[in-house]
Amino acid sequence: MRLMDFTLVLALQNQNKNNMKLNFTKGAAVVLMSLLFGTSATQAQDMTEATAFLKAGSEDAGVYMGKYLNPMVKGLGYGVAGGWYNTAKTHKPLGFDITVTLNASRAPEDDFFFDIIETDYQNIQLKDPNQPSTSTLFGDETTTGITAEYYDETYDQTIVSEFETAPGLALDDSYNGYVPMPMVQAGIGLIKNTDLKVRWMPTQRFNDDYDNESSVGMFGLGLMHDFKQWIPAIKHIPIDMAVLVGYNRIYAKSGLNSNGEVIDGENQQGEVGINSWTYQLLVSKKLSVLTLYGGVGYNNTTTNLKVLGTYDIEDDNTGVTVTLTDPIDEDYLSSGMRGTLGMRLKLAIITIHADYTFQEYNTITAGIGFSVR
Repeated sequence: MRLMDFTLVLALQNQNKNNMKLNFTKGAAVVLMSLLFGTSATQAQDMTEATAFLKAGSEDAGVYMGKYLNPMVKGLGYGVAGGWYNTAKTHKPLGFDITVTLNASRAPEDDFFFDIIETDYQNIQLKDPNQPSTSTLFGDETTTGITAEYYDETYDQTIVSEFETAPGLALDDSYNGYVPMPMVQAGIGLIKNTDLKVRWMPTQRFNDDYDNESSVGMFGLGLMHDFKQWIPAIKHIPIDMAVLVGYNRIYAKSGLNSNGEVIDGENQQGEVGINSWTYQLLVSKKLSVLTLYGGVGYNNTTTNLKVLGTYDIEDDNTGVTVTLTDPIDEDYLSSGMRGTLGMRLKLAIITIHADYTFQEYNTITAGIGFSVR
């Protein structure tokens, strides 16, 4: 994982200064790729510090990567669960809406750092037990020293090495910790006050200075149903109520080859797949052109991280080398409750909305679109 801040800053500057040249979806996709792999179309990044943990073996590296990437993974999972609705009122049959939305989740500062706890790993010791703290992706340049002794059964070799944990992005405080999730969403009314929702971010592709190709995309499906119609005691209350179930998948990959400048090997590639479900109970009230809406619910996210290819790990003392093949294939789980408050302005068929979701990673959502029937 090459996780430096150059491309993130570049993407933010491009979005602010060159909006006519860099469209909304692609600009935010560049930021996503910076967070996921530290790569862009213009700049290859050094990933030495982050991949150094492979010297402790694939299992320890998988544990470390899960903790290091935790705020990014959680932020994407929480962020992609937002933006599904700006009213609890369903469409009439064949009524429809199309909306462009940006969700931005923010990791709490407690997740900018974590402690290396030796008992969580099999093959490492801290150089200084009094300095266990190290950065996550959203931390600063805080690192800690590691001594690893990894026995490889395939080669019947023990690899001894010392290395530092990876620093964080050390981003500016004004945007550090934010994870953007852009998307386009369309909804259409079906029968019995039920809406089908489809959302996507078209797959964006980039190449770095080492000719590694990177890509990121998103797709989701959801159903929203007016349940109030089935309950006589509340069906005539002058508010709209609905239930929503939504599924999202984010898929991203990047070549990690560096022509031997970082770590020798072949066909090096990183892949991230994020599957997220959200279940929500919605309510809204229309007041002329203004609609107030809210919801409560639950999110459940599974993230799979793969580091593929071959990686040649060398003993610091003897120079003996072992090769790790497809060293990381780990699943990480996160879940939590959520509550949302927001408002929508509708002028003719044009809609503008914004809301705030209270959850472990609080999320801001804003969007614009149009809605018919």
